[in-house]
Amino acid sequence: MATLYLIEQNTILRKTSDRLRLCRMRTPGERKSHVTQGEVLLEIPCADIDQVMIFGNVQVTTQSLQELLQHGIELAIFTRSAKLMGQLTPPKTKNIFLRMDQFQRQQDNQFCLKISKTFVKRKIESMLSIVKRHQKYNPDTFSLQEIKQLENFITQANKANSNNSLLGIEGSATALYFQFFSRMLKPPWKFEGRTRRPPKDPVNAVLSFGYVVVGSEIQSLLDGIGFDPFLGFYHVVEYGRPSLALDVLEEFRHSLVDRLALNLFNLGICKENDFDKFPKGSVYLGLEGKKKFFAQYEKMMGEYASDTDTADKQFGFRKQIQNRIAELARMIRSDQRLVMVKEPVGEDFDSF
Repeated sequence: MATLYLIEQNTILRKTSDRLRLCRMRTPGERKSHVTQGEVLLEIPCADIDQVMIFGNVQVTTQSLQELLQHGIELAIFTRSAKLMGQLTPPKTKNIFLRMDQFQRQQDNQFCLKISKTFVKRKIESMLSIVKRHQKYNPDTFSLQEIKQLENFITQANKANSNNSLLGIEGSATALYFQFFSRMLKPPWKFEGRTRRPPKDPVNAVLSFGYVVVGSEIQSLLDGIGFDPFLGFYHVVEYGRPSLALDVLEEFRHSLVDRLALNLFNLGICKENDFDKFPKGSVYLGLEGKKKFFAQYEKMMGEYASDTDTADKQFGFRKQIQNRIAELARMIRSDQRLVMVKEPVGEDFDSF
């Protein structure tokens, strides 16, 4: 999947032939000037795009919207702070039988518990992978006893007898993990716990932004394969909440987004001036910060196979997400055991 991220403010997306063209709009003070009118910032063939994500004040012409629909390209619209406002989804052949099975399985408490355990165990395993990877190169950061505490939550998840107990186990594991996460950051960056709506510091700004972006990709993939993204098995169904997308996201929160954040901060890629700070204490990625984020994001989506050291490095996180969704579909249709996939299953994904 090739994704076009539009983050340059005061721009407009236009159509020309079978290409999309991003142009700069004139500001009120430039009305008498013809220098910036129609300045082309980007031009790209529609055939090279699978999805478009726009953030903030980026206008889109009706002709562009029609072109996106004709090419089967999905458009996701976010605020500048990365709140998902909505999506334009092209009409697709829906796998109604998969959706029917999804609704039937959701009424089966035992099935929901079984699959929820998988989501939670994989999430904790991804936490452990990051902690152990950091410990490998920084042996004084954590003690073996501390790591063992995190491992014990997997055993507890296996023994859970309800989704409510799983929620408690996941919450405790996450609280402990974020204590470890704070130690993995190099000065001057600090992390004193998760703050959201709004994030209160640069680290939380990157985490919140990343979770929304990955969640949006997952939601689009679920919808494209025939799932209802709003009917989950682990997350409670609520009005307007993409519960199934959140279910799938759990495995990738830490292995993808948290590691990306560590790269941005510990490798000195992000600077203080890459963030916009507001009077009430909220902090968000600025324009340059978003550019750096997406550069690292696409690198990880395409180059990293897994959060394990032994994985085949030729498969990226985007392929992993597709594999997980294909697995989920097979499990719902056949109730087979959900297992980790070592080989790509793109053929299965494309066949739905």
